[in-house]
Amino acid sequence: MFPLSLMFLKKNVLILCATILILFFITTNYLRSILPSNSALNPIPLTIEEKIQIELKNLPGDYKVPSLIEHKTFHRFASNIKRVPFELSSENLTKLWSKVNTWVTKTQIFDMSNPNIGRALYALKNAKILKADLDTRGTQLKFTFILEGDQQVIFKPQFYEKNKIIEGPVYAGKDRYSSEILGFYLSAILNKPLSPISVKRTISLKQEVLPVATKQLLDTTFMIQNRTCIYGRCFFCKKEDPVCSDENSYLSGAVIFNIKGHLVSNRSPWQRTYKKGKNAIWQELPEKYCMSLKEKMSKRRLYDLIDISIFDFLIQNGDRHHYETLNDTVVWLDNGKGFGNPHIHHIDILAPLYQCCILRRDTWKTLLSLTGGKLKEMLRMMPDIESIITPDHLEALDQRLLLIFAAVEYCRHHKQGEHTFI
Repeated sequence: MFPLSLMFLKKNVLILCATILILFFITTNYLRSILPSNSALNPIPLTIEEKIQIELKNLPGDYKVPSLIEHKTFHRFASNIKRVPFELSSENLTKLWSKVNTWVTKTQIFDMSNPNIGRALYALKNAKILKADLDTRGTQLKFTFILEGDQQVIFKPQFYEKNKIIEGPVYAGKDRYSSEILGFYLSAILNKPLSPISVKRTISLKQEVLPVATKQLLDTTFMIQNRTCIYGRCFFCKKEDPVCSDENSYLSGAVIFNIKGHLVSNRSPWQRTYKKGKNAIWQELPEKYCMSLKEKMSKRRLYDLIDISIFDFLIQNGDRHHYETLNDTVVWLDNGKGFGNPHIHHIDILAPLYQCCILRRDTWKTLLSLTGGKLKEMLRMMPDIESIITPDHLEALDQRLLLIFAAVEYCRHHKQGEHTFI
């Protein structure tokens, strides 16, 4: 047995060791709390998109109040676009289509100020279908119709109810017919009449389409529980995934005026890879990418691509892998992948703007005329708007407009001396 003094000494040593350990842990935790960590000394740099989100939080109040800038051209358009009934005779329609086709110039594909635009919408909605066929171009099911008066149109059918939210990447899902119609309205609001005239139309497949359908269309038509279904011919078309009418054979969709002219297809320099986990070069080198483009294309083309990126961002069309030019002007065609999810804003659609940091003065002036909810108000003035879009999507448009302003503020603060307005 140990002597009593030795036991007392051992106890004191244990108490001392425990005290030292406790002091060590307390001191270590305190130093950790006051000294910078390795991550603080070497912070992960913010992405451009994150910097734009910071700019959004600090936006000047002027961007959030209703603009006093008068948008006279749009108000003329809003007055002219009211569908005006008129006699749908073959002679009248031939004359009308002839006039509408003359509107196509180097700077527009419809005339916002022409009073006949209301008649054009009425005719697109009501003119007799003389021939129906499949449009086999592209990845999505769509039709071509010849309307009385010899005008070809594209018909994109409705696949989703208006409150359907598309999950997944920005290019997910089928085309939304409403996006084509809203794209037409929005191009007018932006004072860039470069998107084709589009209107909602409900057709009877049994009465209006099948009696004048080509064999190619009829070969992809079948019945399911008294509903007429068509699966078409396209890259993603298959019989297991058709579009079907209701039980009364009615099918809604967008009738899109098919402009005449020589369109040239171009690969977008901001094309996505469409492969999960694999970025395109513009995503890997966001700070330097635009500099290489400035050496390869004209300034006008670059400004055109920035304009269409703003349009695409507002509607959330992240599927612009190619773009079309008419008379060397970028036109805003094939807008069906917009308005998929009102709660998500894919900022990288704006990459042409915030990577190049240049913008036309007239585009900037138009954007400033839409602040404080005016964009939403203008869209509410358009025909059929309540039947094709939800209030959430309208609210999302105003939020995206603020993000565009935040992207411009990013250019001003982080690209000093490099941003340009013309």
